[in-house]
Amino acid sequence: MENGTKRLIETVESLGRLYDFCNTAFFGGELKKPVITVQRDERNKTCGWWSVKKVWRENVEDEGEHELNITAQQLDRPFYAIAATMLHEMCHQYASVHNMQDTSRGGNYHNKLFKKIAETHGLKVDCEKTVGWSVTELTDESKKRIDKFKDECPAFSIIYRLPVMKGQTVKTSSTRKYICPICGNSVRATKEVRILCIDCNQPMQEE
Repeated sequence: MENGTKRLIETVESLGRLYDFCNTAFFGGELKKPVITVQRDERNKTCGWWSVKKVWRENVEDEGEHELNITAQQLDRPFYAIAATMLHEMCHQYASVHNMQDTSRGGNYHNKLFKKIAETHGLKVDCEKTVGWSVTELTDESKKRIDKFKDECPAFSIIYRLPVMKGQTVKTSSTRKYICPICGNSVRATKEVRILCIDCNQPMQEE
């Protein structure tokens, strides 16, 4: 691959055009375009996500903007599957805009309200025990609409990331361990501290 950074920018721009098309074709243009991102999922499980909170800022006074992410590893899928993920996350956006509680269990379980929203906006929905009504794909009619996008945007261009392999993600701890050099007593702290072992009247040393 030549100029990977440019190709990634082109990928985000292509997904942005897909969002615009879906907004018009399936939501009547009522949704406000969020920040479209391509990020990796550390567990290689999620196809995308919608941030309920406004997690992007331009400055400290900015009220921020939501994020709609299409997972980097999951871009290695057929176009219809990517479009279905886009619509899925836009359904979450629709629920968020209208103050609808479409998920539970920390946002992982998709309830019947999500099912209704998704079926109203071009998706077929199936239930999976652990995540609820979360398994979505395009209906035949939706595929016909999406085909128009492919005709209008033949230069749809994407790259994808390989799955996260074991050992790539390094977990770090914010705690520190302090030990008395005389008796070996130890304590943990979440920041750098100066601490004395009362038994030995000695400063404790960070391990």
